[in-house]
Amino acid sequence: MFVDLTMSVHEGMASHPFHGRTPLFLSGTLKHDRLYPSTDRRNPYDGSQLSFENANFQMCDHTGTHMDAPVHADPEGIGVDEMAIDYGHGDAVWLDLSAHFDDAAEITAEHLEAAERAGGETVRDGDILLLWTGWSTVLPDVQRYLYAHMGLTRDAAEWVRAKGVRTMGIDTCTPETVSGAKTSPVHMNLLRPRSLGGDDPVIAIVENLVNINQIPVRRFTFSGVPLPLKGLTGSPVRAFAQVPTR
Repeated sequence: MFVDLTMSVHEGMASHPFHGRTPLFLSGTLKHDRLYPSTDRRNPYDGSQLSFENANFQMCDHTGTHMDAPVHADPEGIGVDEMAIDYGHGDAVWLDLSAHFDDAAEITAEHLEAAERAGGETVRDGDILLLWTGWSTVLPDVQRYLYAHMGLTRDAAEWVRAKGVRTMGIDTCTPETVSGAKTSPVHMNLLRPRSLGGDDPVIAIVENLVNINQIPVRRFTFSGVPLPLKGLTGSPVRAFAQVPTR
């Protein structure tokens, strides 16, 4: 079975204030009601009028459910097109942090440790780790979602790195706490690991996930691969969990 973890993309959707306006949907170059209206071009199967339609849209590379590339937080980092595909596909586990749900609530390393124990699945080296805070349930209250969001403390980001995960996803517009926005310790730790003084690997970040709590088991296969957008700082993904059927 599959669980869709992706936020619907539409005009007026929640979009972090640092990432510009929400998507703008424009008319396409082909429209059903205008294409070949006065010709005899017909569907060969049922004789209906032959027509096609498409659309244009404009949006930030960090719109909706998306993956951050290292260059988003590190001027020396790589773009999203250079990221290995397995940042967005592989073994995954999710932790339930919803017991701490509140406006501007802060998730600590202690909270993560307790959630791992309670979930009964150990976070393994190389895993994709998803964090369910429940914050995505405040939508469609866009203002609250964007400005009162939950987030991880610095020691929580350090816990994630110590676990050796490949990618961390969360159901908020940013993994940072409201109070941590000025220093962004989560982004700096995960996407700019050179600042840690060693040769630690990049840990990718996926933001604006939904429905994580709908995954019926704690360990599953995650897919959410970014588009190879040349040199860009992130990409929308279609994220989903694949759960084995017995």
